[in-house]
Amino acid sequence: MKLRFRQSGGFAGLIRGCEIDTDSLPQEEAASLHKLVNKSGILKGVKQSNPEARDLIGYEVIVETTEGVFQVAFDDLSVPKDAAGLLEFLQGKAQPRAPK
Repeated sequence: MKLRFRQSGGFAGLIRGCEIDTDSLPQEEAASLHKLVNKSGILKGVKQSNPEARDLIGYEVIVETTEGVFQVAFDDLSVPKDAAGLLEFLQGKAQPRAPK
């Protein structure tokens, strides 16, 4: 499984992100990440955001599996409850990124 994570926005407009291939992780960490992805429900394709909110941090997660590519997006006010653990894991791996 491969994941691409991007966090952007907020008052300062900072961009952070990471790319993870579970094949390159220690077996225990890869298994934990698989569990977080499955528990999060994001493979069902969630796109939630509050168009009226300003200065929120937005998140985009793209997951590539043998079943296909799944892309989800949400902001601070619409983080799916079950995705909080996955979001925390990805934020821990994220590094500053240059704007596109």
